[in-house]
Amino acid sequence: MAALLISMSLAGSAAVAQGVTNANDGSGMSAVKVVTSENKKVRIYTQANSPVDVSIIDTDGTVLYQGSIADSKKATAFNLKNLPDGQYFITAGTSTWWMSQGMTVRGNAVSIDAQKVQQVAQPTLTAYEKNKIEMTLPTTNVDQTNVTIYDAQSQAVYQDTFNGAVRRFDLTALPQGSYTFVVGPNQKQFTSRINVQ
Repeated sequence: MAALLISMSLAGSAAVAQGVTNANDGSGMSAVKVVTSENKKVRIYTQANSPVDVSIIDTDGTVLYQGSIADSKKATAFNLKNLPDGQYFITAGTSTWWMSQGMTVRGNAVSIDAQKVQQVAQPTLTAYEKNKIEMTLPTTNVDQTNVTIYDAQSQAVYQDTFNGAVRRFDLTALPQGSYTFVVGPNQKQFTSRINVQ
């Protein structure tokens, strides 16, 4: 297997060419922009107030690069010249949101397909009656979301998968105590705590 090298450098606000994708749902993801640059390079622009974790992953799930962007005033450039032709994903996220952008490397170019962006943000849990919770999970292009509810002893008391952005849970049959919701697609899970009275 050939060694893959991805070089990362900070670049100022240089002119940007063709393919542009913006994550946009109001959670902070709208501050991330992935653009193609010259030859086999992409740039990530962030305006997040905290460091953004970034990874480049192949279709087998192998992490080819993993790092963090701390300076939101500069673009971070990735040179993909050593990657063979194929499909890849660039992911970015914080503790409150995550996004994945599909990329295609072919010849001496990289292209970004705006239709291949996935996004998910920290869910909001709201009580709509005593011990009944409505969960709102902002997502884009996420086919399936996993949810597991754990009791205070870390035992799973509920597991399911669902589609959509809103789900209701009736917890009236559970004993009083603290419970943890772990929610999200396989690539990114969020944790929230609630109390059953």
